Amino acid sequence: MEIVKLLEKGFIEIATVMRDANSISLGNITEHNNNSGDDVKTMDLISNAILMDILMKCEQVRTIGSEEEDTLCETGFKNAPYLVCYDPLDGSSNIDANITTGTIFCIYKYNDDGTITNGHNIVASGYSIYGAATQYLVAHNDTLRFYQYSNKRQQFDLLHDNIRIKSKGGIYSINESSKKTWLDTRYEKFVDKCIDEKYSCRWVGCMAADGHRTVIKGGVFAYPANKKDTSGKIRLLYEGYPFAHIFHIGGGFSSNGSISILDIPFPKNIHQKIPIILGGMYEKELFDSIC
Repeated sequence: MEIVKLLEKGFIEIATVMRDANSISLGNITEHNNNSGDDVKTMDLISNAILMDILMKCEQVRTIGSEEEDTLCETGFKNAPYLVCYDPLDGSSNIDANITTGTIFCIYKYNDDGTITNGHNIVASGYSIYGAATQYLVAHNDTLRFYQYSNKRQQFDLLHDNIRIKSKGGIYSINESSKKTWLDTRYEKFVDKCIDEKYSCRWVGCMAADGHRTVIKGGVFAYPANKKDTSGKIRLLYEGYPFAHIFHIGGGFSSNGSISILDIPFPKNIHQKIPIILGGMYEKELFDSIC
């Protein structure tokens, strides 16, 4: 897909900046706050500018949504079929410590009347992760494909052409330090069940990284609503929908605690937040068994 190939170029540019620049300065907080209420780091703005510049020139893209923009941005191609949304640098609080960060993206096809109904309008989704290697996963045509960038060949090489999410894993990924403030009491019981079944806990604090580990190793990722973030913390349009699409294509599940993330109506506010749980089908059964 042409848009994904353009995004590849953006991933390489972002990875190059982070590899060659001072990570501490890239993690400096700017004078900006985004519409999601997060502090904006220098690298957030650089990543956003890289992706925005690439997508604005693509004739297939009608509009662009970014965590760093207040509203959807129109391109000059008013009859183009696609909306592209992204979190340009997920986990940016990790930059100064040189811990894994990522980019999350989603491509939606407009209905004939110019609307988007929900997550079922997605034609492709994915994420790039910037760590020891620059890699990206794309969910498209009912398949999860996984690539790694080769500096030697100056290209992304295919590592796996059909990743499947394990029906049962051994890792739960959740910020347990917030458990006393979770609004949905099922999550504390769910964590106890995971511990009883000898699951390990892992938490990077970057959805791209924690979600990727869950895709590769199985298990569950969750971010419940809490007393501070009463609607949840995960942004539906460029975090929740894309990862839900990835997990459904890969054989897993997604939920906001009640329904599939993909069934949530398309938001009027592009920064709408939700609670989320993603995992394999065994973890779904485990969560659904809690009353």
